[in-house]
Amino acid sequence: MNLRNGQITIGEILSNPKARALFQREFPAYANHPMLRLMGGMTLGQVYHMAVGKMGKQRADQMMEQLKRL
Repeated sequence: MNLRNGQITIGEILSNPKARALFQREFPAYANHPMLRLMGGMTLGQVYHMAVGKMGKQRADQMMEQLKRL
């Protein structure tokens, strides 16, 4: 998947069935969270920085690599 240097939106990522399945597999507690819809217009770069604070840089980087491989 082309992440466009982090400028792809969360909505665009989640509209990809493979990316949505990855997200649901890796983060089942957040897959249907109401905040996810509100984040749809945010860029991956914006969310990445929040994710690093929540899950750590190593885990966030692993997720980015998995998305790139889709």
